[in-house]
This record gives sequence, structure tokens and C-alpha cells, in this order.
Amino acid sequence: MTRRVRFDGSGQSGSPLRISVANVDVLEAQFNDLIFDGNQPPLRLWGAGFTSVVGITFNERLGGKNISEGAPIPVVAVPAGLTPVFMVHWRKDDGQGHVYTPSSQGSNNGLIGGGGGGICSGLFCPACFNTGAPAVPDSLPPGSFINYCVFKNDD
Repeated sequence: MTRRVRFDGSGQSGSPLRISVANVDVLEAQFNDLIFDGNQPPLRLWGAGFTSVVGITFNERLGGKNISEGAPIPVVAVPAGLTPVFMVHWRKDDGQGHVYTPSSQGSNNGLIGGGGGGICSGLFCPACFNTGAPAVPDSLPPGSFINYCVFKNDD
């Protein structure tokens, strides 16, 4: 089996985000066989994770609420003049144990929603836009899983 991508990270001793050329196993690849190596400056994978955020009811949306915020997650502090770069994806949970493929955009399906997040004061703030159905206006819809990874921009 040839593994082309390795995506993992502890944030402590390097970052094993690596992508190899075709037909080269990323775990055994030499540097010249890599398309991307997160251990090489300028960007290094510092940490990755996910959290879940609940949606909002249909009645909450009618009342003006359009987002549900999850608990803020502390992220790596960087020296002055450097900024962490964030890649955010959301995965919708259908409430029956099925989780959809990660997406970078909102749904085209009306009020179904999606998720994302932002950075404020060194915290990653996850958010969910899923809205409940009009037929059950006080019931929460399934939430979203928000995936994040943090790249450190230094040597």
C-alpha cells in the first residue's frame, strides 16, 4: 500500500503533515519525493483537532439568531508580527450516526447550514449555522463537527 498523505500533529516536536509524489509512500519518502513537508519553513503544522457545535432551532432563527457558537479553544500563541493561518472545514451530523464529508462551503440546501469559525484574542471560536425544520420549530437540528488545524509561521 502506498500512502500519499500523512496528516497529524502534536505541536511539540515537528509536524508530520506530508504529501508525497505519486507512487511514493509518504512515511518512507525522501525530501525530494515530497510535494509538501510541514516540517520545512515557512509553515509548520502546530496542531489539529475538532469540536462539535449544536445548531439553532427554527424559532430561534425567526427570532433573529443566525449562529450558534461553541466553546472557544485556546490555540498556539505566536510572537508579535506573526499570524497563525487557519483551515476550517465543517461536517454535518445527521443525528443518526452518519457524518458527511468535510466541506469548505455552506450548503445550497436552504436552511441546512454548515459551520466554521474564527480567531479572536488567541482563541479559535467554532460556529454552527444549522437550522431546525419548520415542522418542529423548537427542536434543535443536528450539529456540525468543526475541524481545524493551526500552522505556525516561523522556523
